Amino acid sequence: MSSSRLTSPSHFPAFYELPAVSESPGAGSSRSPAPDAADGGSWWLLAQIKENMTITQPTLIVTDRTGVDFALLFEDGVSLKGFRKGFTLAVPGARRTDREGEGKKAVVRVPAGRGADVKVLPGSLERVLELDVVLGGQVEVERGCAACGRTQGELMKCTGCGFAAYCGKDCQVKGWTEMDHKSNCKVLKSLRGISIEAA
Repeated sequence: MSSSRLTSPSHFPAFYELPAVSESPGAGSSRSPAPDAADGGSWWLLAQIKENMTITQPTLIVTDRTGVDFALLFEDGVSLKGFRKGFTLAVPGARRTDREGEGKKAVVRVPAGRGADVKVLPGSLERVLELDVVLGGQVEVERGCAACGRTQGELMKCTGCGFAAYCGKDCQVKGWTEMDHKSNCKVLKSLRGISIEAA
């Protein structure tokens, strides 16, 4: 069975695999090297939104692929509209901030001005990983009709996601209604922006 490219520790580290930044009162911060310093920081943290805890600073409680819950703090006044419970976030170049003091847990901070770089994938983390496995190793239109599997003749790509392809209108309708492409289309489209990093 094939695995998701989105679980690669070098491109998609889990929370405790992120490079750390120490936060100590009155002292500067110390940084550990990036997961792969040669790639210039091209990694993404994937986590599912569990709860919005915004009071004064935009804050989400999220869960990574290993089941670890942590806070994601946005250091600017970014709007969390569209950041729904159960959706998955992709945070580029994320770093874990280890906070010193009794009872203080590590967090991920999104620096001011970088909130717009965080991508919202409209599906659960489990679903995102499943769809990435399905997409792994497939060439867009060359893989055949998504509804009937036919590979001969001209195929029409879905204009929403660009991944699914159909041999005709009947198969397109079947794919949309009976084969759940309606719920997967937006997730597949949102994966386009981050899957390039896994190559």
